[in-house]
Amino acid sequence: MDNLRHIHDVLELLFTSDKKFTVAGLEAELETTFGVDVQFANCADHLFGIDEVVPFILSKKKIRLEGDTIVPLVPGCSH
Repeated sequence: MDNLRHIHDVLELLFTSDKKFTVAGLEAELETTFGVDVQFANCADHLFGIDEVVPFILSKKKIRLEGDTIVPLVPGCSH
């Protein structure tokens, strides 16, 4: 796997950017920033494609959605 990043890179992007992202907008930003072939690993080394990132960080309560707009809640992990 040549193009592997950590899911924390997505959280950092969400928390440091002045942009407000929609789900589609974040996916497009991830493609532009990291490449279309990027895979993201979480702390347990599970891999996620771009289309799986939002559902994962949503399930971990790191973000919430207001309509299709992403609202960042928690910037990192508690481990």
